[in-house]
Amino acid sequence: MEQNGNNVETAPQEQSAGGCGCGCGGGKGSNKIVIAIWVVLLLGFACVLAYTRSNGQNRADKLLQDAYALYEKQDFAGAADLLRQSAELGNPWAQIYYGGSLKQGSGVAADPVTAVEWYRKAAAQNVPVAYYELAVCYEYGQGVTPNLDEAIAWYQKALDGGIGEAQVALWRVSVARANDLFAHQRYREAVEILKKAAEEGYAEAQACYAACLMNASGVNPDPFAAVEWYRKAAAQQNPTAIYSLGVCYENGEGVDRNLDTALEWYRKAKDAGLEDAQSAIIRVEKLKALKEAEK
Repeated sequence: MEQNGNNVETAPQEQSAGGCGCGCGGGKGSNKIVIAIWVVLLLGFACVLAYTRSNGQNRADKLLQDAYALYEKQDFAGAADLLRQSAELGNPWAQIYYGGSLKQGSGVAADPVTAVEWYRKAAAQNVPVAYYELAVCYEYGQGVTPNLDEAIAWYQKALDGGIGEAQVALWRVSVARANDLFAHQRYREAVEILKKAAEEGYAEAQACYAACLMNASGVNPDPFAAVEWYRKAAAQQNPTAIYSLGVCYENGEGVDRNLDTALEWYRKAKDAGLEDAQSAIIRVEKLKALKEAEK
């Protein structure tokens, strides 16, 4: 119609109370049909997706099993190829094993950088073994720049995930990190790391922490506490701690001086394979001879 000289479109007729308002011309009944159709379609899509995922998972598992069989036959190239296919389908164990093949160059050209990428994919699926493998890579600089802090973090995650082997590795890297901090004169940080590992029972850390206490490296001197830590490490047959107890008894540091006891510890250190112990034995035997001559 025309109004005030302007062309104005006629407003659409109001729909009946039962109209759906979507322009399809249907009412409440047709709206329900549309909804029902969409529900069926969505359910069908979900079923197809679930089947596809299940089928892919089954195929990945089968490829992994076949890879094992080829590996036992020493067909490393064939095994690596099947591992790759399974890994690409998302199997975390295939991702770990294929990463291992790449890192070692077993059946495939060595590529530690790509190996790390596969380890990360498995780690993203919360597989503790992958945490351990990443820790190893960071500890030794395999496919990544060496980073002891990263190694410690991944070993800790592996340990928390139930990988018992990660405990000793964690302690070992902690001591290495402490030594690195000592080299950069960050003594207090180094001592804190050693103390933690020592308290958790790692013999090498106990011996190192004892040396810090004896020599006042990043901590107040406490020769008596140092001797106790040396004893803990010596009880685990740590050669450095055994030898150090000989030094303590020879010089009377943290204990009463006793050359006979010093000799006992030095002889134990020699039996443990510490070469310096032999010269210490000779030295203490001379001291004993002199004392006897003075009587």
